[in-house]
Amino acid sequence: VDGVVTDLAGPQTFAVVDLGLNTFATEDQAATFAFQQKAADLERAVRGAVKWANEADSRLEHTHKALMNTPAADAALIGDWQKLRTELNDILVELTGDDTKAARNVFTPPSILGRVGRIVGSQWDTTGAPTGTNLQDYEWAAEAFASELSRLQAFASDLESFEATLEAAGAPWTPG
Repeated sequence: VDGVVTDLAGPQTFAVVDLGLNTFATEDQAATFAFQQKAADLERAVRGAVKWANEADSRLEHTHKALMNTPAADAALIGDWQKLRTELNDILVELTGDDTKAARNVFTPPSILGRVGRIVGSQWDTTGAPTGTNLQDYEWAAEAFASELSRLQAFASDLESFEATLEAAGAPWTPG
């Protein structure tokens, strides 16, 4: 009241009891929870990588505009920029899928984010153990993500180097 907080009651203890009404209960709740936590951690990492890659995409677009507005820049930088564009596009396709093909109803394999999302979504409301498909999807997604994360880290270094080259050539300011 009037900016003053007053405790109405202290902490209360209570016991949570499983009623055993779940149809597909897991026999090992700790193992199920550990898998769900691993999947959530992987989802967090993949989503973070996708967010960074999308921000890098914006940076890359700005560097292209700066490159086109820098008369002193070496013409070979256009080829370097194109290599960066291709590399980032390839990484994003692996992480999020190929929207161009999917929009044309062409089969595309599941993306890393798609597989992880399917795992987390299927485990969100269940009391059951992860399925064999969940376990296989996790292993595939974790391995594929580790590979793409390495590519993304190398790309980050290449992008910073490219931005430094543009800066040395007197290019206009770009984000990053």
